[in-house]
Amino acid sequence: MRINIMKFILYSIMSLGALLIPATYATEIPNSIKFQDTKLILNGKGTRVVFFMKVYEGSLYLETKNSNANKIINANEPMALRIDVTSTMVSADAMKKALNDGLEKSTGNNTGPISKEINQLSSSFDSVVSEGDYYEFIYLPEIGTHVIKNKNPVEIIPGLDFKKAFFGIFLSDNPIQKNLKKALLGG
Repeated sequence: MRINIMKFILYSIMSLGALLIPATYATEIPNSIKFQDTKLILNGKGTRVVFFMKVYEGSLYLETKNSNANKIINANEPMALRIDVTSTMVSADAMKKALNDGLEKSTGNNTGPISKEINQLSSSFDSVVSEGDYYEFIYLPEIGTHVIKNKNPVEIIPGLDFKKAFFGIFLSDNPIQKNLKKALLGG
């Protein structure tokens, strides 16, 4: 009898929680990105989950498919990461914090050499972030990482070291989410 009451209470709490979780935005991920004279193809895509909630879809684009995370991180060649916001729980401050935390992990807590670039990245999120928004982070050698929000250029962050750290957020040995890393690598 006591077990049945506990099951009922647990089921009720789970059901109520499901009603309170906001609906997520469905998004179509493009199979390729063309930027300036560069065409990048979808390498892999996955979902970022925080506390059992889908918060964004992440997609990795490369010139040719590759499943070697270290080679991708260290390559000085065009590539892009796209983030499609799928939850109303995502805000500009949440994006800033998540990316800063990810950069700390990616660099082994050695963000000093790219602190100026990190500040540029943070300033890219000074506008409102809403469900349905998408960001593209497109790296081009000799130029840097272009930050684009909903097709609108926001910032260009120079440097291969920043690019390595940024892509390391998702692909390093200490990524923000292991199953997202695996998905981005095509697995």
